Amino acid sequence: WKSGAEGERLKEAQNINRSLLAVGDVIQALRAKQTHVPFLNSRLTYLLQDSLGKGNKTVMVVQVLISSLESNVGETMYSLNFAQKVCKVELGPASRKIESPGSSDVFS
Repeated sequence: WKSGAEGERLKEAQNINRSLLAVGDVIQALRAKQTHVPFLNSRLTYLLQDSLGKGNKTVMVVQVLISSLESNVGETMYSLNFAQKVCKVELGPASRKIESPGSSDVFS
């Protein structure tokens, strides 16, 4: 509603927001070291499952809009708070995975 999007743009924005909420749920579960991590709640988190699992390093980039408009402050603070939560997730040490040519076997 903030963007004023309608029709297909509104549907796209809603899908993006659902995906980002699902990423937030996964990050929260990983941070709390829960036994169940909801990777299957969205296509995005399903695709990120291998990258967010134990033994991996993951980099997240947060874009922050610098603006003098007070209406942008809420989104900026939400993004920074989310990034702060992500920084507190510890998955353990990263391990090196090498795939041999022509094989789907993974060696650690």
